[in-house]
Amino acid sequence: MASHAMVIDLNKCVRARTCYVACKREHNILAHPKDEGHPYEYYRLRYVEWEWGEYPTVRRAFIPILCMHCEEPICLRFCPVDAISKRNDGIMVIDKNLCNGCGICAHVCPYGALYITPEGKADGCDFCADRLDAGLQPKCAEECPSGGGAIILGDLDDPESQVSKLVNSGKAKPLLLAGVKSVRVYYVPSPNEGDWDEIATNEDFLNALNRRKIDLPDITGIL
Repeated sequence: MASHAMVIDLNKCVRARTCYVACKREHNILAHPKDEGHPYEYYRLRYVEWEWGEYPTVRRAFIPILCMHCEEPICLRFCPVDAISKRNDGIMVIDKNLCNGCGICAHVCPYGALYITPEGKADGCDFCADRLDAGLQPKCAEECPSGGGAIILGDLDDPESQVSKLVNSGKAKPLLLAGVKSVRVYYVPSPNEGDWDEIATNEDFLNALNRRKIDLPDITGIL
């Protein structure tokens, strides 16, 4: 059984947002401007952006954020109905039949990677598990216009896989927020993010990341 992990190379990312659109189309995620009927945004993959530096050396950071498939996922621990589980290959999945839509998982996720659908069910990136099971790449990786290599998914346990080589070499780095020990999404940093080793405490990054909170409905009853 493969041990799946993803690497996003921020040097190759062209900021086209094609992955965002491809993800929505693949998973039938509602696309709309916020309105009275849909006050929240729905997405499995989003972008955290901020500017830093002083003219004329201003940079704009741009980081795609999705479910990190944490080794010790807080969402799984807090789900009151056991709707969240981890597959043997390390992928986090949500059972919509069990989910009661309480929203606790979305609120406790430090990455803001989960959301509640208009149907009242939790959802988040599962690396396109159905496509992986069919021998295909995630839709975001397949449709990335960078020419290949900006988003790759592979087997961490296979020393010959590109993902394994990038991670084991230290070129691909995790984004470990407070309390998170290990994840399955890695990034090859670019100069636009500044010091990657300090990013988990970077105030500009954290402020941009936490904007997700305005797109989450209140936690509902858990019974």
